[in-house]
Amino acid sequence: MRYIHQETQGAWVYAVHRFLRRVVEAYCETAPSLRSPFQLLRLIEMHRPLLSLSLFPSPLHYGLVLAKVTDHLLQFFGSAEEAECKPLLLVGGGHQGREEEWSSASLCIVYRDRVRVLLWCEEEGQIRQCKESMPSLCRKAVGFCPRELECCFLWTGGRRIEWMSA
Repeated sequence: MRYIHQETQGAWVYAVHRFLRRVVEAYCETAPSLRSPFQLLRLIEMHRPLLSLSLFPSPLHYGLVLAKVTDHLLQFFGSAEEAECKPLLLVGGGHQGREEEWSSASLCIVYRDRVRVLLWCEEEGQIRQCKESMPSLCRKAVGFCPRELECCFLWTGGRRIEWMSA
């Protein structure tokens, strides 16, 4: 049994990443006038089948992960001001851009005033990598780079602002 758990240990992380990518993509593609916490909850429920209970070590773990991710997505995207923001570019999972270039972020959303990176947890190495790579990647993708890098941590709900060089 221990062997099976170790085999599937990474599978739930991959499933959560795929689930988050789909929810955030769908939310960013929703017309700003229709964005709301309720719409975000509808999208979470719509994509929840991507999180198979069998991928998690226990039903409790599944529930904990789903609750935390839902709560933190509502924190990051549920405000009225956020609903009005139109992303210029959404990158994650090879959807746009080259995946190997954007691999430091689970999801990267470029707005006019900032780059938001959704990371699983607060790891200095990933934050530093994002800070170093985002300016050139943004300039290639949208022609300019916002000065603000907003790192959002999906496991803890934390948020950190970093400034990028132009």
